[in-house]
Amino acid sequence: MSRLDDLIAELCPDGVERKALGEIAKCYAGATPKTGVSTYWENGTIPWMSSGEVNNREIYDTEKKITQIGYDSCSTKVVPPNTVVIALAGQGKTRGTVAITRISLCTNQSLCSIVTNQNIYSDYLFHFLRSQYQKLRNVSSGDGTRGGLNLKMIREYYVPVPPFEIQCEIARVLNSFTELEAELEAELEARRKQYEYYRDKLLTFRERERERES
Repeated sequence: MSRLDDLIAELCPDGVERKALGEIAKCYAGATPKTGVSTYWENGTIPWMSSGEVNNREIYDTEKKITQIGYDSCSTKVVPPNTVVIALAGQGKTRGTVAITRISLCTNQSLCSIVTNQNIYSDYLFHFLRSQYQKLRNVSSGDGTRGGLNLKMIREYYVPVPPFEIQCEIARVLNSFTELEAELEAELEARRKQYEYYRDKLLTFRERERERES
């Protein structure tokens, strides 16, 4: 048996309790300072995350930053590192996509920040909610790409909550696969560029000059 199997057999032989996210975490929606006010954005220092950035999976930086004046002008909220973020709305496949922050930041109104309490490991929750992508889209309101999640839906979504030690072990295993996946993606990208370089080099020929008639 693996370490995880041993832990499950020892710590939760009778199964795992499920709890609504609202019981184990605080859920916050973000906001956007007025884009036409330059003092809200120019030389900003507060990381501000847009909904499309959930596709980066782990957030170490944001494309845009806002100023303190911009922050004070709206209802967005700075959340701590290791906050789980889920897209409430967005174009195409964005809705229901989950990321985890590795820095303090605030978000726009199309994102829900989930700040866990001491009973749940944020990396575990991140991996679990990533596995729920289609289910989250199914419970969202509307139809097609115009549907949307809201804070009430997120707070009422049930999550299995095994003992903390088991959560940490699950996250450790899945994080190791995530790291391996990133390495493989980087290797594949390098090989793709290498292929394109040699393809263009090998298939580019100098045209022979035609002999001119004397």
